[in-house]
Amino acid sequence: MYKSIFEPRRRIAGLAAVLATVWLLGGCTALSITTKRAGQASMTTLKGVAHVSRATSNASVTEPDVPRYADAAAFVHSQRRQLARQAAAGGGEDIDALAFLLNKPNDGNLARWMQAHYRSLFSDRSVSASTIVKRIDAQAG
Repeated sequence: MYKSIFEPRRRIAGLAAVLATVWLLGGCTALSITTKRAGQASMTTLKGVAHVSRATSNASVTEPDVPRYADAAAFVHSQRRQLARQAAAGGGEDIDALAFLLNKPNDGNLARWMQAHYRSLFSDRSVSASTIVKRIDAQAG
């Protein structure tokens, strides 16, 4: 039986092709996970922007001003985890957006107040978003 001197090279080339395919598919998985996480982050930001953009220009956010109050409560409900993390850290873009919705000055006082009152705001998961908004609006500077 006749064997070509190129036979080992063909096997190596075939093996290299298989390894390259596996490597590329593995890269696709990592890329899809990264893309999915980036997409989730974008959606979270877009939700926050949507809540902020629906806010009216009224100065009061107390319960009688239902549209702004409802927007602030909806924002806290949708961004509760991020707000809790940022409150623990003492600031962040979601707290800045909440300050805007509550018509509070964006000078860092709200973030510091939320950090100091973290337990009363976020430790009990049964506390509703509207209750959190009431507490912040009544107490924060």
